Amino acid sequence: MVYLRRFLKGAALTTVLGPPAAAGVWYSAFASDDQRSCTRAILGSLPVVMDGGLVRFSRPVIKGVLVGIDYKYSLWGLDDQSDEYQSSISEVHKRSAQRILDTCLKNGGLYIKFGQGLVSMNHVLPKEYLETLKVLQDKALARTMKDEVEEIFRKDFGKSQHEMFAEFNPEPIAAASLAQVFKAKTFEDEEVAVKVQYIDLRDRFESDVTTMDCVLDMIQIMHPKFAFKWVLGELKGTLENELDFLLEAKNSEQCAKELENFKYLYVPTVKHEYTSHRILTTEFINGIKISDSEKILEQGLSLVDVDKKVLRIFSEQIFHTGFVHADPHPGNMMVRKVKDDAQIVLLDHGLYEFMPTKIRSALCGLWVAVVENNYDDMKRYGKELNVEDYRLFAMALTQRYVKPTKEDLEKDVLAQFLNKKGPKKFDRKAFNKLPEEEKEKLRQSIREFHDRMFDVFQKMPPKLMLIMRNLNTIRALIKDHASGVERYREMARVAVSGRFSGGLRGRLAMITFDLRLAWDWVKTGIMKIGFKVALSLGYIPDILEDVDN
Repeated sequence: MVYLRRFLKGAALTTVLGPPAAAGVWYSAFASDDQRSCTRAILGSLPVVMDGGLVRFSRPVIKGVLVGIDYKYSLWGLDDQSDEYQSSISEVHKRSAQRILDTCLKNGGLYIKFGQGLVSMNHVLPKEYLETLKVLQDKALARTMKDEVEEIFRKDFGKSQHEMFAEFNPEPIAAASLAQVFKAKTFEDEEVAVKVQYIDLRDRFESDVTTMDCVLDMIQIMHPKFAFKWVLGELKGTLENELDFLLEAKNSEQCAKELENFKYLYVPTVKHEYTSHRILTTEFINGIKISDSEKILEQGLSLVDVDKKVLRIFSEQIFHTGFVHADPHPGNMMVRKVKDDAQIVLLDHGLYEFMPTKIRSALCGLWVAVVENNYDDMKRYGKELNVEDYRLFAMALTQRYVKPTKEDLEKDVLAQFLNKKGPKKFDRKAFNKLPEEEKEKLRQSIREFHDRMFDVFQKMPPKLMLIMRNLNTIRALIKDHASGVERYREMARVAVSGRFSGGLRGRLAMITFDLRLAWDWVKTGIMKIGFKVALSLGYIPDILEDVDN
């Protein structure tokens, strides 16, 4: 019996002291500087994360550890150039994305917003993550707000919503990750939209963001190459700004003022007497959701006209005003018919990014350089944006294939599938006939391409992250409309406007630029036809799917 007690006591001590002791040995003897830095950050953050509650903290931590373990052991011993590795990592991506989705839905609020931010980074994250997390674009924080609404009104205004408005419909007309929108009527008989923030978001902000930071640190400790903390760093400041509705009101008024010459744009007027840090009231606008193509057409409006106007509005912000709406998803844009013409109504001004003149100028120059096929200018403006791989960045920015230089031709993976006539006939069967050495070389080229892309987005100015989100969202909208509007071409004309001086020389230069755009449009059309044929025959997608799943 004595021996049993000693054994149990020893086992208990080992259980309690063993993990910390092992962790101490690992930290002192084996951990890299980055891993030690992550460990210190986690330990220093514990008091903050515990403020949000143990259960709320435990969910993302447990899921994060499971994600790390899954990657570590599912891929253990596999050759990263083998087909088995590619198949396994795709499955791990799917499981990991599902774990993240479950956590976001259960914790709600900022977690959903963070997940939506990840979805917008379709130029960095694996496709399995994007396909799984995209449901967050339509999800909101499911909760009853009846008592919360009155509590917030009384705290912010000293009155209930029923005392401040002649009518207040308790059923929300829209819901988002941070707030819900209600329809009301003032005592002056004016219909208004009242956006009310969820009551506990501000209190949980620091603990939620710090918890996400800790989870990313944990994963990076297990997978040193995993370095996505910079993503959260970019989202943190913007999320904090979105919680201040007075700042959103100011943003909407600045947007309206800077684009007042665009008569086809309308920004709802803010009602300041009904607005606070957590409540935003604007005039109520009846309109059609911009993604509802059928209703837009029923109004006798043109989708081509709508898409060109959207591009003109956001191109003006990106290239000229510098005050850019960074969240132009379909829920934030409406279309209404005004004098038989389409007017774009821009909503939700909580997320903006200011682009300094230096960055705007470099973006304009880079865009024009792509049109003019001027590699020296691409390189120069890329350098101004802290990007050495200027060609890859230009392709990501403009969504246009930029031919490699002679020096880059051998290492360019896309060039291996193209010739002067378009896509090469290179299907799965042809790939399987390649010597193993050639297969591995092709796989390695694609992985290097992904690494280069990741490196580009880490090194470019952080402010461009939300701009890329803006461009990708608009691109998706135009694609859904199937209007055929050339985003690249329309934006190029805005980028170049004002670049050429007046007079005969300026007009000739602009005509030359338009001719370049027209020729580019013809070449791109031919290439698109080639890719569609290749797609239907299973050529290029087939081989890319085989080597890079």
